[in-house]
Amino acid sequence: MGKSRVITKDISNQEAVERVIRALQSGSLTFAQVQAMGLGVLPMGDYKGYAANWDIDLAVKQPLILAEQLNTLGILHGLKEDRDLKTIIIAAGSAIGTVGVGQITVPAGEVWFINTIRTTLPALNGGYPTFNWHSSLWADPATTPSSYGQPFHPAALDYGVGGGIHYDEFNFVGQLWAVNNKNWPMRLPGGTVLTFVCTNTTGAVAAGGITTTVELFGWVGKPLVD
Repeated sequence: MGKSRVITKDISNQEAVERVIRALQSGSLTFAQVQAMGLGVLPMGDYKGYAANWDIDLAVKQPLILAEQLNTLGILHGLKEDRDLKTIIIAAGSAIGTVGVGQITVPAGEVWFINTIRTTLPALNGGYPTFNWHSSLWADPATTPSSYGQPFHPAALDYGVGGGIHYDEFNFVGQLWAVNNKNWPMRLPGGTVLTFVCTNTTGAVAAGGITTTVELFGWVGKPLVD
């Protein structure tokens, strides 16, 4: 009879590490369990006197959001309908309370940085609109939340019968002009939906309807964060 041969079934360190990573990703192992096994090295740090796992999201991904702004891959200047321009028309003959809605969606795979939103509200044409806009990124804390997300303005803009032009600004001097402005560009990842809502407030709309335009100004950054 021939001799039996012993087949070594040891796994390499690389294979062990790969298995541990898969187990961590699937949730079948926790970081605490892996640490107890003594496999490989897991980066640790001190947080307020306690040992803590090194958080890749906080240490790597979040700083990349700032870097996204430094790569300009396109310009937004309020010229192309359904991209950086939206025209909302309330049709002729519409009654008081009629709502016109328009939306712009940031394309998948892009990240936008907005520094200004310019809204042109028309003068009285039988009726005239009030205006507000919403972002799908913002959960609406209202008692009856909007399905569009939280509105930017606490109350709809009302420029009266003469109409007017309004600027919402997201830059370091913005709050010098209006308290509702913000100090930093508004970051909009792919899939974000901005919804613009106009409401006829006074009288039936005359022939030709009433038209509101919304222009977005900013730039397309380089997506570095999912």
